[in-house]
Amino acid sequence: MIIETKIKMIMKKTLLLKITLAALAGGILFNSCEKEEQELFDKDFVGIYFHMDSIYYSFGVTPLDIQSYDLKVPVSIMGKPQHVDRIFSAEVIADKTTAAAGEHYSLTNEFVVKKDSIYGYITMRINRVRLGTNDYKVCFKLLEKNGFVPVNEPYKTAVVHFNNRVEKPNWKDWNNKPTWPTNQLGNWNPLTYIKFIELFRAMEQKAPETYAVMVKLYGKDLEHVTYGWPWDYNQTMIKYTLIPLYQYFVEQHPELGVVIPRPSGY
Repeated sequence: MIIETKIKMIMKKTLLLKITLAALAGGILFNSCEKEEQELFDKDFVGIYFHMDSIYYSFGVTPLDIQSYDLKVPVSIMGKPQHVDRIFSAEVIADKTTAAAGEHYSLTNEFVVKKDSIYGYITMRINRVRLGTNDYKVCFKLLEKNGFVPVNEPYKTAVVHFNNRVEKPNWKDWNNKPTWPTNQLGNWNPLTYIKFIELFRAMEQKAPETYAVMVKLYGKDLEHVTYGWPWDYNQTMIKYTLIPLYQYFVEQHPELGVVIPRPSGY
């Protein structure tokens, strides 16, 4: 009986010790979590990060008279909006950049998060004239400055890729093979294609109903043409694209050296 009583007392002490240790461990864990939450929700902490780590831009079939483009690289703020404009900082990482500042691109003097907003932008002007057919990139890195702290490791940097290259459209002939309408547009020339698409887009104002139907059939930039040419709308294309195209390159700007066939009926 005495032995049994001692065993019960030992078991009670052991259980009490386990409960005490568990309580201590729980307290430590609770304090640790509480500390992390305090850091996460620190009212004075202002984190900053890029929306995405890569951005791509191509002038492509942009009209020829457009010589530059202002690309906005977005950032987000972790923290409350302020009632004043705030300046954040970023630098270009030279060994990860192939574009030349002042030649291929330029930057605004300041990068701003507008008042009452949690979004900001790095505004980058891309200069089309000097790009040629090469690909370029600029790598940005956010800096800890003016109260902003870069957060979220993959989005502390962002790379902007850009070019002025024009790819031949994936048009198909009667045999469903890639083709280019030399009878209408001459030999493949990026300048011809850029101006051609510019004139087609202008149909939205000149012949809106026809334009809407053609976009539905062939795509915004005629990317889904089959049988070598939009033959069901041949007369429309002659009137609104081929004749103005011929006038632009052959009659008005022969110095560009673009040769295209004289349109039927012109």
